[in-house]
Amino acid sequence: MAEKYLARPAFVFMALLAAGVAIYSLRFYGVLTDNWLGVDPGIRAVIVRAPVQALAHMLIAPIALFLGPFQFYAGLRVRYPRAHRWSGRVYVAACTAAGIAGLATSPYASGGPVAGLGFGILAVLWVGTTLGAWRAAVQRRFALHRLLMRFSYAMTFGAVTLRLQIPIGFALGYPSYSAMSVWLAYTSWIPNVVLVAIYSIRETMHRPMASATT
Repeated sequence: MAEKYLARPAFVFMALLAAGVAIYSLRFYGVLTDNWLGVDPGIRAVIVRAPVQALAHMLIAPIALFLGPFQFYAGLRVRYPRAHRWSGRVYVAACTAAGIAGLATSPYASGGPVAGLGFGILAVLWVGTTLGAWRAAVQRRFALHRLLMRFSYAMTFGAVTLRLQIPIGFALGYPSYSAMSVWLAYTSWIPNVVLVAIYSIRETMHRPMASATT
């Protein structure tokens, strides 16, 4: 029971970070009217080179980032299952569209081919895991659905961890986002996936013990 209550502040903090980054991403709508306020020069160069792919990714991905935490909120699932299903469908659609757009944008990554490879791998795994989670739900394999949704949102949340790591890059002496994106393309999402894997393994190991004590 204590773990349940300790998890709540972490969940709220995660949701607030996700909402903050999603709202901050609204600045990309300004690009549609040639307003580049707040857009990093490296990101601007990517948009100029691949405007449709880049903007599709940047404008759609925040929808998934914002909706994701609600998918893990048990109260929504139990009390409003229809809302849970519909928000889940929007989440899957947003991840799929943004992931495909991200894959199409990856060859133009401002950090060059190494960064492009990292973002490309992320895009493929993101789309594949999300569609796998949706398929598992349709097949009513809910344990698998929950597991894959965790991995899906771990990759979606890479948008947040990337921005949290940018100040570290500047502190390490990198002059720009483009320079540090060579490693951000990997460190922004791989640690998230590893943490979800560790959490899921520990949960599986403790589940028989919890069942035996109830």
